[in-house]
Amino acid sequence: MTLARDERPDSEDSAHTVSSLWALRICELLCALMFATALPWQQPFAWFAVIAALGMLRWWHVNRPSFRARPKQQRRRIYRIYMWVLMSYVGSACYFLYVPGNIPIQAVLMSYLLGNATLIAVRLTGDLMRTTIALCLAVLPTSLRFIVEGAANNTLLMLMGIGGICMTIAMVFLSRAQESSVLHQYEQRRRAEAAANAVAAMGLSKSRFFAAVSHDLRQPVHAIGLYLVPLLALAQKAQDQAAMRAVEGINQSWRALDDLLSQVLDLTRMDSGAVRADLQPTEIAPLVSSLVMQHSAVAEAAGVRVVALVRPGAFAMADGLMLIRMLSNLLDNAIKFSPPGGSVLVALRPAGAWWRLQVRDNGVGIAQSAQERIFEEFVQIDNDARDRQRGLGLGLAIAKRFALLMNGNIAVRSEPGRGCCMTITLPRAARPAQPEAADAAHRLDSMPGELLPHAGPLVPVLAMRDVLLVEDDSLVALATRELLTAWGLRVRHVETAIDAFREASYGEVAICDARLPHGASGLDVALAMRVLGKKVLLISGETNAALREAAQQHNLLLLTKPVSGAQLLSALQNL
Repeated sequence: MTLARDERPDSEDSAHTVSSLWALRICELLCALMFATALPWQQPFAWFAVIAALGMLRWWHVNRPSFRARPKQQRRRIYRIYMWVLMSYVGSACYFLYVPGNIPIQAVLMSYLLGNATLIAVRLTGDLMRTTIALCLAVLPTSLRFIVEGAANNTLLMLMGIGGICMTIAMVFLSRAQESSVLHQYEQRRRAEAAANAVAAMGLSKSRFFAAVSHDLRQPVHAIGLYLVPLLALAQKAQDQAAMRAVEGINQSWRALDDLLSQVLDLTRMDSGAVRADLQPTEIAPLVSSLVMQHSAVAEAAGVRVVALVRPGAFAMADGLMLIRMLSNLLDNAIKFSPPGGSVLVALRPAGAWWRLQVRDNGVGIAQSAQERIFEEFVQIDNDARDRQRGLGLGLAIAKRFALLMNGNIAVRSEPGRGCCMTITLPRAARPAQPEAADAAHRLDSMPGELLPHAGPLVPVLAMRDVLLVEDDSLVALATRELLTAWGLRVRHVETAIDAFREASYGEVAICDARLPHGASGLDVALAMRVLGKKVLLISGETNAALREAAQQHNLLLLTKPVSGAQLLSALQNL
């Protein structure tokens, strides 16, 4: 408790405002005018002048920056001195404002002093000694005079004096109780704030940890995906049905792991502040058209019709990849929860300075009580069995964060049995002077669930023969080398940037990991290799916007781990 008492600000630190200064002076002036009707005017105005001067001096002194910069204990001593001197002069009303034999005026005097005492008790909560002495100095002199003079021939005056003393004692005890209550509340608040800060720090540390190790977490998943391709090829070559079923089981498990890892890492990186939106004027119609085409096979298999009503030439200030992820998730959910024969509508509507991109379905709908919870992590409505085929409960949580990063929002409107409407709100943008030719929907950044092993020709046709592989992770390097060798390529593997420059003359293509040992940058190595005439493919286990922006700026093809064999093959064919 002592620690909390020492940490609390003094009750008078914030009490000396201009409004309180003038309010008190006006009350004191009215009191002097009132008593001037029953006393020589010089007497009450002399009392008022002294109190007003002391009050102004105190206000000027305690509001100076040099005073506020003093240690708390020094400020408290000065506050006490000012208060006690001022209350001594207030208590001198027993002489300056005392009208013998005039009970009404004496009652007004006692009322004024008790009002002052109440103000002191409220204002000085937290310093019992200052409060007690100030109350005694303000009220006791007049109360004692009332008792002494009333004891002779005026019982009412004596009772007023006794009442003043009793009220003073009561205020001291009430002030003490109030101080204990305030101290307890302050301690409780301090503990609550400390607990909240600890929880926030723990959550931030966790997010930063996952963001920092995302590269290392992606490496083994990346290697598994690459090993799946030759494993599938061997099973197909041997026509071993049991082996092919086993590979398919591994593939499904790998897809689920990829999905979970990508979404959890996305959440933690966003919570740690490691993800930034690359906000550019983005045309909405091509993105929607591309995503509708991508989901057409799934929708057809489910017996669901997908309709897009998006005007061409509508631009939003958005991150293209984030918007694709959001829309893809909303379309997945809409198709998944629509009944056979149902329809999903994607519509774009203007709303002042905003665009509202809506995905509507006629599925089972969402109850009002659950509509806020669907944007929380791992929350799935009516999926207590945690059926993985119905998702992980992370897609909408990620979509919500993506929307906020793009200065927008996402909201739901639904009723049970009447379908669901998800609305993405994004700021409108003017058409850029020179639109980018590249469509964000066809960038080769990996997305959850899209990484399937290649099941095409066992030895694909590639335009290169020799590949320089710059990769520091031995497991990933071995998997990549075996896969490229199975495709008929010769591979020379190096681990560091220095070794890469030593072997710079080898091969027509360089595949570079973005993060290399000893703080070296794979981006710098890739750019240097391109200067030497090589075709370059950059692969990263980190999904930060800065690297993506740098790759786009230098027109480098960037893949994000985990990368499937199909994705790697497509990238090599497009070099």
